[in-house]
Amino acid sequence: MFSGLIHINFWQGVIIVLVSMQFTSAAVSLYLHRSMTHRAITFHPLMCHLFRLWIWLTTVGVTTRQWVAVHRKHHAKCDTVEDPHSPQIHGLWALLTRGTLLYRKAARNEELVKVYGVGIKEDWLDRHLYVVHRYKGAPLFLLIEMLVFGAGAGSLVWLFQILALPFWASGFINGLAHTAGYRNHATKDDSRNLFPLGLIFCGEELHNNHHARPGSAKLSEKWYEFDMGWAVVCTLSMVKLCRINKR
Repeated sequence: MFSGLIHINFWQGVIIVLVSMQFTSAAVSLYLHRSMTHRAITFHPLMCHLFRLWIWLTTVGVTTRQWVAVHRKHHAKCDTVEDPHSPQIHGLWALLTRGTLLYRKAARNEELVKVYGVGIKEDWLDRHLYVVHRYKGAPLFLLIEMLVFGAGAGSLVWLFQILALPFWASGFINGLAHTAGYRNHATKDDSRNLFPLGLIFCGEELHNNHHARPGSAKLSEKWYEFDMGWAVVCTLSMVKLCRINKR
């Protein structure tokens, strides 16, 4: 059991990490961001539970209500001193290296969560698992992957999976997407589109488009822009696993 049930080589491990990182991006972008925060999409309960379970397993202490509240305040106070994670206020380097710490500091503010987390109801699973045991998902996932892939390979795969959200989302989207890139809209904040092809972050690269129309389920606008998240949403909509509320 110590060597694992399944033996994987280096490249197989890389593929597993990349696929799981894409699913983490989809869970955050589609479920936490576009659905729960901005109500642009309504997912079938099956998809909601799948996203919630994956977020619980691959993040450390992230609850839906806290995530939604912090992001809503980011929109309300974007790039001002009250923004929880603006590179204009805290500096780009701070976002790239300590972006998750800035998020967690804001998430611990009970008044912020109360004001901006309005409308997010905690159900039975939240009260008995996802919230009360929010720090146990990641260790459990580590044990599972060590059993499946072995102690060494399983630990490495798990480590990269756990680092996906803090490094990519907290650093690149919250940091670089308010510093570098192009703008389709002259918004009041400094949001920018990092790249016209939203492939790595499930479409979140098109950040300026999102800040211009935060309630839209689709982030791409120009003919040369591609939103991977929108492609996933359209596919799920075709098989009745989600409903698009606003384009």
